[in-house]
Amino acid sequence: MLRPLDLILILAMVVTATVTYTIKYSAEATLDEVRSLDDQIALEENTIDLLKADEALLTQPARMARLSEYFSAELGLEPAEPEQIATLDQLPPIAPEPQPEDLPPLMAGDAPDGTDLVITGSVNP
Repeated sequence: MLRPLDLILILAMVVTATVTYTIKYSAEATLDEVRSLDDQIALEENTIDLLKADEALLTQPARMARLSEYFSAELGLEPAEPEQIATLDQLPPIAPEPQPEDLPPLMAGDAPDGTDLVITGSVNP
């Protein structure tokens, strides 16, 4: 005859086996997902390498020179003349820093000292 302790131990063994198999299948599913993501990453890296190779092929200087000669009439392309290049004294001066009187008036939510009063929740005012 089975004693109550035997029944409890058999039940504990069945529960332990069930939990073990559940964890095992969950781990295998996660491993399959990781492998799938690794495959997707490898595919994206290969695609990036292919696109970089295409860009290098399409932007070769000899090819660009051939295309510019072929389409020069349609595009109106001409070589740059030395007079077209500006020197430093021909460039316009840099604009001065704005003075406080040039700044717009305070907006709603601005403090008198110029700081912003917007409360985002991430920083205590």
